[in-house]
Amino acid sequence: MSKPIRAKISAVGTYVPPRVLTNSDLEKMVDTNNEWIMERVGIRERHVVDKGVAASDLAVEAVKKLRASYPFDLQEVDLIVVGTVTPDMMYPSTACLVQHKLGIENTWGFDVSAGCSGFLYALNTGVKFVESGQYKKVLVIGSDVNSSMTDYTDRAVCIIFGDGAGAVLLEPSEDGEVGVVDHVAQIEGMGGQFLCLPGGEVCTRPRTRRSIRKCIISIRMAGTSSSMR
Repeated sequence: MSKPIRAKISAVGTYVPPRVLTNSDLEKMVDTNNEWIMERVGIRERHVVDKGVAASDLAVEAVKKLRASYPFDLQEVDLIVVGTVTPDMMYPSTACLVQHKLGIENTWGFDVSAGCSGFLYALNTGVKFVESGQYKKVLVIGSDVNSSMTDYTDRAVCIIFGDGAGAVLLEPSEDGEVGVVDHVAQIEGMGGQFLCLPGGEVCTRPRTRRSIRKCIISIRMAGTSSSMR
């Protein structure tokens, strides 16, 4: 009986844009201060993109960092899975744009949308493709430009979110290597109203310029908007 195939993470690459938004910067933008932010979320600074930089751009940079530490032929990539809730556009997928920007010719890919857990969803998906024996090189990428959907007048949200990307290469593990053993996952939809991205109901049928302008898409979160002390 043949041994089961296990997937391993062969390499990791990460990238954040160079622009930094500090707590001091936020003090000038919204009713908050460094002490209030540190007490609630412990974040001193977050990286944000410059105008025009998209999730696919961050993803490509993360893959470049990955290859710098673990050189391999990009043309051998069988599958690209991108976890993102801030795709460059609705279609083509961010995975398609990443594939094009990296110049990979014979591969396929798709996006996974699962909020903060998107990378884990993408990772588990990629692992299963490797374990099936169908693919030997799978790029799994998590990339988000959260600043594009952050309301910088809402201090409950803008103090938390930033932009960045991470990428891993999955390959079959070799003899003696453990690889990815298992995963535990669960969803709790009943809590969705506490961290959500409303606006879909407004944008369902944007027939006019006015209705399009009314399409408000920004993160809404409960939990950190208590009064200043």
